[in-house]
Amino acid sequence: MKKIILLFAIVCSFTSCNVTESIVFDENGSGQFLVTYEMGEAMKAMTAAMGGEDSDSEKKKGGEVMDTTMVFADIMETYKDSIAALPEEKRLAMEAVKDMFMNMKMNEDEGVMNMGIGLNFNSIDDLKNINEKIKKAQSLNSQGDQVGSMKENSPLGNFFGSDDNKTGYILTENSFSRVTKIDAPEADEEDAVVELFDETSESNQEFIEYFENAFYTVKLTFPKTIKSVSVEGAEFSKDRKTVTYKTNWIEYLKNPKLLDVNVEFVNE
Repeated sequence: MKKIILLFAIVCSFTSCNVTESIVFDENGSGQFLVTYEMGEAMKAMTAAMGGEDSDSEKKKGGEVMDTTMVFADIMETYKDSIAALPEEKRLAMEAVKDMFMNMKMNEDEGVMNMGIGLNFNSIDDLKNINEKIKKAQSLNSQGDQVGSMKENSPLGNFFGSDDNKTGYILTENSFSRVTKIDAPEADEEDAVVELFDETSESNQEFIEYFENAFYTVKLTFPKTIKSVSVEGAEFSKDRKTVTYKTNWIEYLKNPKLLDVNVEFVNE
């Protein structure tokens, strides 16, 4: 029974889940990269599936509230003896993400459940292997093995996205670019995109409805004013230094390049 509950919890964590990728740049080119998984709706669905809303007496006690940040470097120092005894795969994963952090915000009464994985970077070059670092950070979660198994052995694995796609970031004095590289020879990249996700597949259609309201959002903040962006429908902050755009999760699975963007800055 416990395994079934755990499996359901993992499924809920990846269905109806909104993902936000945020990058904030400082004047000197440093900044913060953060990917946040908003799982509030999944939490509500899981609560309903496990027996519905709490009774009035339980509500009066107040739900769990959590707001914590874990810095991997601090964890490695505090628990260095225990980490040294970990299996090599886990130990190497800790080494690879020691400059990253993970935060968790939860408020059961308000239906908030957000998990973020981030990096405070010194320059754009620090983001070269960010996809791999995020993957390793996720693998450190106690549920990492179960999720990995689901990705390989369950139809739901098709909805988690490809681990092989790489996202690159280019920052110059006058522009910024987000570029997705599909793991395929240059000549075959267009065909590779077509094969990433087949929404007509019978096994995929069984789960598509759970992801219809899920989105992948990109939010970019710069020290300079934005002149133009290559994505239609993007929204700007009042000072035009932050741009936000998104795409439906299914559309993102079909073509991750939909989130690529070219940003031009005002020549100040």
